[in-house]
Amino acid sequence: MISADVFRRFVLGFFSPSGKRARLMVLTFHQVPLDPDPIAPGLPHSGVFAEQMRWLAAYCTVMPLLEAAQGLQENKLPARAACITFDDGYANNFDVAASILRECRLPAIFFVTAGAIEKGIMWNDLVIEGIRVGSHDLSLKDLGFGEYRLTDDTSRRTAINDIITKLKYKELAARWAIAESIYSQATGKSPPRLMMTTEQVAGLGTQGFDIGAHTMNHPILKELSPDDARHEIEASRNWVGDVTGSKPMAFAYPNGRPGIDFDTSHEKMACEAGFQVAVSTRWACAKRTDSLFALPRFTPWERDKHGFWLRLAKTAVRSYIGGGD
Repeated sequence: MISADVFRRFVLGFFSPSGKRARLMVLTFHQVPLDPDPIAPGLPHSGVFAEQMRWLAAYCTVMPLLEAAQGLQENKLPARAACITFDDGYANNFDVAASILRECRLPAIFFVTAGAIEKGIMWNDLVIEGIRVGSHDLSLKDLGFGEYRLTDDTSRRTAINDIITKLKYKELAARWAIAESIYSQATGKSPPRLMMTTEQVAGLGTQGFDIGAHTMNHPILKELSPDDARHEIEASRNWVGDVTGSKPMAFAYPNGRPGIDFDTSHEKMACEAGFQVAVSTRWACAKRTDSLFALPRFTPWERDKHGFWLRLAKTAVRSYIGGGD
């Protein structure tokens, strides 16, 4: 009788084979807090992430993104190929995730938002941290929002989701101004630093991890003029090059939904800027007919071994639906 893990590897290998019919599983993460976060229960804390990485190592061939993308295009990708990516540049990527990855001997790429590294925080985290510690009643009518009763973690999560959804597509300066006002009104304090420092970004590179660019200010590229979008892409590549000593070859689109947050004009910009590959947030496995400048990614949210494997398998299976090789 074969073991469950052997069976799972066999199924993944059937739907994610080597060669011409290969599928590439690109996993995406953001934060890996040391302990569970009641405001963001979906985040894999250190214990969960460590288990997920051990499962991934057991089931898949984990590769650097650039190497995997090239292998996909050249029909040389091994079966069950996978990549690990992180977006934004949170400090716990350096403090927590990197050590787990090293222990599991897994490669990964960290896409960093230059402006967030310099500021120390993302605009959306100003909202999250403000709501986290805000009083039971928070009126934001003067900012164009409503009144929120913050009585428990559920009501805080509801308020956070409502505010961030409304802010996401506003002009960048207005987005920051409103987020800063929310944080100041809720706490009366200076914002915490949640992002890596430039030294830590460079340190990840010296540990053998890849560093990618994620724009300067995390805007929705389709909401910008072509010149401003090009600047966000090109300047972020130069910034990472200055920090790490090597210009990045990979780029991640903010928010990342093809046709909604970016389009083929931005794919062209990324190529012209010198990148060799770019990733989206389209939920799928990549196949050789996909554009190298819009590779899909997905997140395995499940926290049990079978569920984690099932997420990988289902995503691979769905890549055959609707045609394709």
